[in-house]
Amino acid sequence: MRVIRESNEAAGGSILGLMMLGAAKGDEIEIITAGPAGAEALEKLCALVEDRFGEE
Repeated sequence: MRVIRESNEAAGGSILGLMMLGAAKGDEIEIITAGPAGAEALEKLCALVEDRFGEE
């Protein structure tokens, strides 16, 4: 899974990589998944983003 913000890209399984994208509330990101586990991985990543990575 890959996550893209502007011209920056990170592995979806890397919390540090995702944080380094610097996405803020209101920014658009693109999430790319493939393979049989793609839908489940997308669901988990979306939940993490919606929860703001557990931060207030």
